[in-house]
Amino acid sequence: MKNINMRSLYNSYRYILFCLMYCISYSTVYAQQPAGVDSLRKKFKNFREQAFQEKVYLHNDRSGYLTGETMWFKLYLTDGSFHKPSSMSDVVYVEILDKAKQPVLQTKVGMTDGKGNGSLFLPATLSSGNYIIRAYTNWMKNFSADFYFHKSISIINSFRTNEPDAKQAALPPDAQFFPEGGSLVSGIKSKIAFRVINAEGKGIAFTGALINQHNDTLTRFKPLKFGMGHFEFTPQSGQTYRAVIHESTGKTTFAKFPNVSEEGYTLSVTDSLSDAIDIHVYGAGNSPVYLFVHARQIMAHASVKYLQQGKVTFTIQKSDLPEGINHLTVFDTNMKPVAERLYFKKPENLLRLDIHTDQQQYTNRRRVKLDIQTSVATAAKSSDVSVSVYKLDSLSENNTSGIAEYFWFSSDLKGNIESPEYYNSKDALVNEAIDNLMLTHGWRRFAWSDVLNNHKPAIEFLPEYRGHIVKGIVRGPDGAPANWIMTYLASPSKITRLYGSFSNKKGEVFYEMQKFTGSANIILQTNYKQDSLYRVEIISPFSSAFASVPLAPFQLSPARGKELLDRSVAMQVQDIYYREQLDKISRPETDSSAFFGPPDEKYLLDAFTRFPVMEEVMREYVPGVMVRKRRDGFHFMVIDAVRHAIFDETPLIMLDGVPIFDEDEIMSFSPLKIRKLEVIKKRYYLGPLSFPGIVSYTSYTGDLNGFQLNPKSIRMNYDGLQTQREFYTPRYETQQQRQTRMPDQRTLLYWNPSVTTGVDGKQQLEFYTSDQAGDFQVVVEGMTNDGSVGSGRQTFSVLQHNN
Repeated sequence: MKNINMRSLYNSYRYILFCLMYCISYSTVYAQQPAGVDSLRKKFKNFREQAFQEKVYLHNDRSGYLTGETMWFKLYLTDGSFHKPSSMSDVVYVEILDKAKQPVLQTKVGMTDGKGNGSLFLPATLSSGNYIIRAYTNWMKNFSADFYFHKSISIINSFRTNEPDAKQAALPPDAQFFPEGGSLVSGIKSKIAFRVINAEGKGIAFTGALINQHNDTLTRFKPLKFGMGHFEFTPQSGQTYRAVIHESTGKTTFAKFPNVSEEGYTLSVTDSLSDAIDIHVYGAGNSPVYLFVHARQIMAHASVKYLQQGKVTFTIQKSDLPEGINHLTVFDTNMKPVAERLYFKKPENLLRLDIHTDQQQYTNRRRVKLDIQTSVATAAKSSDVSVSVYKLDSLSENNTSGIAEYFWFSSDLKGNIESPEYYNSKDALVNEAIDNLMLTHGWRRFAWSDVLNNHKPAIEFLPEYRGHIVKGIVRGPDGAPANWIMTYLASPSKITRLYGSFSNKKGEVFYEMQKFTGSANIILQTNYKQDSLYRVEIISPFSSAFASVPLAPFQLSPARGKELLDRSVAMQVQDIYYREQLDKISRPETDSSAFFGPPDEKYLLDAFTRFPVMEEVMREYVPGVMVRKRRDGFHFMVIDAVRHAIFDETPLIMLDGVPIFDEDEIMSFSPLKIRKLEVIKKRYYLGPLSFPGIVSYTSYTGDLNGFQLNPKSIRMNYDGLQTQREFYTPRYETQQQRQTRMPDQRTLLYWNPSVTTGVDGKQQLEFYTSDQAGDFQVVVEGMTNDGSVGSGRQTFSVLQHNN
């Protein structure tokens, strides 16, 4: 019998014990892993439900304008996840900002089922320059201004001497480096993306090199597209690195390079398979790591695996990923996010718009037939589209970026994206260029700390799902906000409208103004018999937060002088000859009944003998209202038709919809100025308000007709939702119409914001050319009810011809 080596036996037992303990530990953690994954899913779902996102896209008729012209636009409002039309907000705010981020034009546009349209006249007070259009909802103001829609346009004032923006000293290029996953870890090979741009946010041509502290060149690199590219590199501890940028102009600059960590996590994505991607995670030890994937806050994947010798691979089927930008986030065993990058899955269901004119060339004042065909994945699809036809010139450039590029790229990536339309092209390099874009524009709409700690987003601004909300604040005599004060808002009119609100703890009041359109006088007041020391201030509904959006310096080449002069003359000719048609407004249908509905008593005073004193009118003709005169003045008491008793309290008294709190004031007003008197003989509830009857006077003019309001009332002009201007286009159906001597210098031939294709995806439109010759661009943009978006373009020519 062989001698037993006790030391060897002891080591064997120890090894077996270690394996058993490891298996038990692994099994215990593995058994807990679903709980960790489920917890992550649940927290993300809870956060998503509390932070509903909206997106706005604005299609304007062209990219460049002269002062004196009108900018026409169509608004598309969707939910932020599935891009389906959103009905949560009934109002979108549109602004034009100058280079100092100051609004020069503002408007409010009403929305119906996620669609709306409007226009902005560009006054001669605007200076020549580049401007930013931005659009957002009241709900979107709860989140970063980076989420608003932004687009640059050029405006030239041909009535002023145009001076370009002052030239600034040439700044060195901005070079940034982005390790895949976010960190550089010593000894782990990583993909390093880079982006080198000029002061205008445009990528530059250059060659670069990475050097260490000894100036040894470690690798060289150059951009693929738009100043972006990537290279692979294995960093080492104890080393410092920097980049050398050699511009095509001959200038050389140095740029910082990310620091190297001794330990940590990295990730890399391999997209070599047609149906799946591999996510490789690197870290220390054999600890569990979690992978969470979402796109536009849609959960796509959550799982846990264990590092084996510092590495683990997750494989995800592409069919399991939502279309668009996916966020791949790695969490450590403590559920701390340690690595993240973006991956783009190309959308397969883009809206395809095929547009064709019946000819490629036309002469002046001829009919153009435009056929539109909309489809998704080769199947015809009914769609809602907007159509613009304009003359191509140096001011209205042929910009091919549109609604698809916005929803799939710009709206979900931070910073300026140069030529976003390229990423929907079929160029051989486009897939690599998209990945470079994902690596250099990493961004999400939330902080993971808020998700993991169940922090609810701070909601300050309410969704306007039933019309525009006018917000104000009530202040006491010391200027401090005052709570629980009843306030009233009215707009004098022949149509009686009244809004009321109690101030909250912050002194805030909210008036929900349904179908409030156009510019009108509004009157704000408290009951000055009870709260005479309080006043109401209106807060602007426009956002005071601004995103950092690069705006290129304005430069006007002298070579464009004749072209701009011709367009300016054309604009002025149209203004002279067609001002009436250009100013035509489409009036919305409004309910002419008072807010309180049919009255219990109604008196048209012209049907009665007219008395010169209001007291006689009330006593002789209005039995439903008892008028008493006491030491302190007149008092109204309405007879309750329900209880057949007299209300003890004073009723609501109004003149043209404006509350009057002192009966003596209305009694001293001339009844000869009153056309109609209506009485509600029961208790009436209006939101938080409760009235023991209503006595409503309507004057002949509907504007108080000279009645003097109490000086404590605040009267101001307020813009409601924009009234829609009608786009004018003449018709030349006969030879006589074509030969009319009225000039037609339209450079915008056609604009229609509300075109719907049929179930077969087809629609045909007609419009006429003008006296302008040149190349014209047709742009069609739109979306389907299930969220597919797309654009179509075509050009045609108009030849000069004497009719």
